[in-house]
Amino acid sequence: MTICDIAQFHSPLGGGVKRYLADKRVRLEARPGCRHVLIIPSYRNHVTAGPGHAVYEIESARLPGSKSYRMLLDKPRILEAVRREKPDLIEIGDPYRTAWIGLKAGRELGIPVVAFYHSDFPRALDRTIARFSGRLIARGLSAPIRRYIRRLYNRMDATIVASGHLVETLRRGGIQRIEHIPLGTDTQLFRPRDSRERVRTEFGVPDEARLLLFVGRLAREKGIKNLIGALDRLSPDSPPVHLALVGDGELDDWVHLEANRRPNLTWLPYCESADRLADLYSAADLFVHAGRWETFGIVSLEAQACGTPVLAVRGGGLEESLSCERHPLLAEGNTAAALAAAIDGALRRPSITPAERKARHDALAARFSIDRTFEKIFALYQRLIDESRRKRATASSGSVAPAAAAKSAGAR
Repeated sequence: MTICDIAQFHSPLGGGVKRYLADKRVRLEARPGCRHVLIIPSYRNHVTAGPGHAVYEIESARLPGSKSYRMLLDKPRILEAVRREKPDLIEIGDPYRTAWIGLKAGRELGIPVVAFYHSDFPRALDRTIARFSGRLIARGLSAPIRRYIRRLYNRMDATIVASGHLVETLRRGGIQRIEHIPLGTDTQLFRPRDSRERVRTEFGVPDEARLLLFVGRLAREKGIKNLIGALDRLSPDSPPVHLALVGDGELDDWVHLEANRRPNLTWLPYCESADRLADLYSAADLFVHAGRWETFGIVSLEAQACGTPVLAVRGGGLEESLSCERHPLLAEGNTAAALAAAIDGALRRPSITPAERKARHDALAARFSIDRTFEKIFALYQRLIDESRRKRATASSGSVAPAAAAKSAGAR
């Protein structure tokens, strides 16, 4: 089984899509007879290949306004890579030009094409249009955008969705062949570690302070400005806090300025090391995610797997990732005031004990194992591949039989 991912949203500075694809490659390479092909935008044209994988970097222009994303538009090179590799199935992760290129390649090869709904694109597009053109124009374009999404995804053999609320959203939008497969994390790698004192010393966190943590892109849609602004609105009765941000993005310069002027704010650049991240998660008292546009939230799983409670925004898309919590921590909005109120409430809870961290890890491991996620995804792939092969075999035998009958009749 050879699987080809065409990944517009693959960034060198990380993100949930990159982590998902890296996890997929590791698990495909471990399966006998399996191979993973990845086609991504890059600053260059380059191919890296190994026994169980190939990565095609395609030179692509930067996405305007983004530090790390590029526009994967080179149709001839994408099709050339797919034709060379002859995969059994193609997966696409965005609704833009690459999706239509993937569908064309699938039709040429007669193989299934699936989509992974990594982001709630209509909401994201509505938000972007409203910001640049106004809410009136955004409302006028909302219906055409949703018709486009329906037309595209109903051409897929399946659309994989990580969260239940998005399943309902897509069904209401008329999208068919939806597969609900929650994401997971590596609970062997992400587990409680004895890193608290070491990390707090590194960041200069006072003994009496609580350490808050965010890991992800420093982008507007992640609510970074409001998260930092919440530091100024915390109750004077709450324990002092120190916020650590780990990541890069279009808000880099602003975050750096804020970190330089705030003694209780630390910024670290994008971290590739999962071991380092596990140390940071394990040292934190609270992981805070202020985004309102998430589809699941892998970082939420990673933090909980390390025993750290997570605070998210109600309706922001992380609720399913918090389903192991008896009393999930949810802010009523992603404004600075709403985040501060929710953080105040979380800080009133007693400090987390090692036993509580282990219990949180164990509960998450039982439900959100990355191995279980890919067992389901690979089973879906195999089912679609087998169905496609049966259809081709039936079509082939159906075309041969009439031809043979005609030849026999001619002979008589």
